[in-house]
Amino acid sequence: MEKYPLPRDKPCGGGVTLRAASQAGVDLGPVVERTIYGARISLRLGAHVDLWHPLPLAFMTQRCRLDSYLASLAAQAGAEIHDGEPAVALKWDGAKVEVRTNKNTYYSPIVVGADGANGLASRILGARQTFEEAVALEGNVPFPPQAAQEWQEVIALDLGGISGGYGWVFPKGDHLNIGVGGWKYAARLLRPGLQSLCARYDLRFHRLENLRGYHLPLRRPYSPLVGRGILLVGDAAGLVDPLSGEGIHMAFVSASLAAEAIGAYLEGKACCLSSYVQAISRHVAPELEISRQLHELFHLAPPPYVLLLQRSRHFWRLFCHLIRGEIDYRGLMRLLGPLAYLVKYFSHLAQARRQNRLRLLGLLP
Repeated sequence: MEKYPLPRDKPCGGGVTLRAASQAGVDLGPVVERTIYGARISLRLGAHVDLWHPLPLAFMTQRCRLDSYLASLAAQAGAEIHDGEPAVALKWDGAKVEVRTNKNTYYSPIVVGADGANGLASRILGARQTFEEAVALEGNVPFPPQAAQEWQEVIALDLGGISGGYGWVFPKGDHLNIGVGGWKYAARLLRPGLQSLCARYDLRFHRLENLRGYHLPLRRPYSPLVGRGILLVGDAAGLVDPLSGEGIHMAFVSASLAAEAIGAYLEGKACCLSSYVQAISRHVAPELEISRQLHELFHLAPPPYVLLLQRSRHFWRLFCHLIRGEIDYRGLMRLLGPLAYLVKYFSHLAQARRQNRLRLLGLLP
């Protein structure tokens, strides 16, 4: 059930890391507009350093193209796509889930909520209310004639400027996607932050098209994943990476884990969907927790980490290994050895300090 007719766009930077692409289960080549080999790293709109890798780091696409492509593959595999038919109500009737849309009523033993951060399924299960939230603001600007070659294979990341987030410039086929994101309490800084980022790269803010803001849901350990016949995946489950703000990777991972659990349930090999919750706890939750620790630690004092990224080839290669999926966050912590305990300790201090400051400002109870 798609709320809007396909192809339809949605707010998203449209960057698919190699790590995410490896979990897609399909070739994303038909919708890739740029292949990225480098990153332009700056601190608070200061001087930037261009860092490169010999192998691809990410693919640039647009969600209008990516989502339509995935839907077409699903249709080829037997799915019925009802686009322009949003679900407006979900109700457990004792044996199946009643799904009411703006056109009809359907019944299913299982409903998968893949309807994003503000979706119906997440609200029905009460997950939406438990998420910690980040926010982002983005827009598109046509390629300045002199800049098309400059942005051929590189993205820009401006770090440390907004609490809990960063600014980005992502090149697409005929335009640049430019945005900023951070903690929800920093929302008032997004518009001036985006204006400054545009000025930093000589892009005209007033020429931005499709300017829009959106929420990034960050799951807490107690956020529900399943209910009576309902299962949440991707952003609907709050499975956004806290450090990067990226959700496509965990959308692919959680969808794969959900498919396994649903198959076992429908085949009578499982009496419920608890295996999905267990799989998320084993494979996804530890990754998100480490990402959260690194996120808190980075934003405690961004300058030394940005300097390290700009100056240390070893640190940059480690960063590339993460983006390409050659190691995961748990693998990174294993490489750190005893230092991993310091990461955990100081990240908790950073989180406590941030929350205490917010309580003093009246932004937390």
